Amino acid sequence: MLSADNLVAVAREWAIRHHEGQVDKLGRAYIDHVSDVAKRASSHGTEAEIVAWLHDIVEDTSVTLEQIEETFGSTIRGGVEGMTRRKGEDYFDDYLPRVQKNDLARIVKVADMRHNMAKLDALRAVNPVEAQRLSSKYARAMGILTAS
Repeated sequence: MLSADNLVAVAREWAIRHHEGQVDKLGRAYIDHVSDVAKRASSHGTEAEIVAWLHDIVEDTSVTLEQIEETFGSTIRGGVEGMTRRKGEDYFDDYLPRVQKNDLARIVKVADMRHNMAKLDALRAVNPVEAQRLSSKYARAMGILTAS
């Protein structure tokens, strides 16, 4: 079995390789988002950092939850599975309640939204309507995920 540090390195490498060529809504390399989320989540431990590196990999690439479990184990799979939004799933009624059930998913989702919220001013300059929609969505979601 790989050490925790080695698993972080493997997760980072998977993210870099599988998100290659993808861009965000601002046209920036998508890996920059993933890297920022991993940095934010790392203060919560190695497992949170690994889930952060892999948080969009099932949604946006051909990597499967089974492959994640084979390489990183069931705890990481559970965190990534919690973060993976399914087609047709309602964000507030289906997705966020699942995120809340897994501590790693919740930690990473909060880090994910904090990064996305930090980019809202730049998005406002190119698409103010979308920026306002996302601002409202993130505020509501943060209230749900950070409520004690």
